[in-house]
Amino acid sequence: MSLLAVEDIHTYYGEAHILQGVSLTVAEGEVVTLIGRNGAGKTTTLRSIMGLARPRRGHVRLRGEDLTPLGTHEIARRGIAWIPEERRVLPNLTVLENLRLGMLGASARNGDAEVLEEVFDYFPRLRERIEHRGRFLSGGEQQMLAIARGMVSRPSVMLVDEPTEGLAPLLVQNLTEILAAINRRGTTILLVEQTLEVALALSHRLYVMDQGRIQFEGTPDALRRDPTVQQRFLEI
Repeated sequence: MSLLAVEDIHTYYGEAHILQGVSLTVAEGEVVTLIGRNGAGKTTTLRSIMGLARPRRGHVRLRGEDLTPLGTHEIARRGIAWIPEERRVLPNLTVLENLRLGMLGASARNGDAEVLEEVFDYFPRLRERIEHRGRFLSGGEQQMLAIARGMVSRPSVMLVDEPTEGLAPLLVQNLTEILAAINRRGTTILLVEQTLEVALALSHRLYVMDQGRIQFEGTPDALRRDPTVQQRFLEI
């Protein structure tokens, strides 16, 4: 059984039919990436999983449980963390306060202090900035904080939306390595990414989306060997 399964979901914004029968699976321990051009439906897929955009048809299941009728807060309590593209760091709270906000409603296995230490091992810059308010962080630091805030709830699955968007190349490489390390420690990740090199480096499997549908599913090697898919659905 897949850890996370999306089954033939159809999601609308008003009368606009955005997702047109999207199905995908994520096994425990995988990094699975949704990749495609702007407007392909990638973020809407994550929003549908989190209950922020309610599918009119289809199901989302976590360990077999149907999450589709649940509210977003209930889905989060089941073990799914969402790191949105906009980061949504609270500007007037410190780094530590933002992290503690991520712990609300979560049952950390070994206590808050140990969870924070684990996060700071991945993001030592956040330890240095622990008393700084969110509005004084750089874009890269805000992205680190957004991911760290998702980690502190000890999720089964992290939904990570465009983590490298707008970051300098060195920060992109650093963040890619951190996400790979987080996955090696046991966190399953469903990633939305537009940069093909990042997606290929991180993923066990990829889904290529276009116009609200899945157009390709396979390994990084399979996508590398398929120039037709790259030209039709990924090139600008």
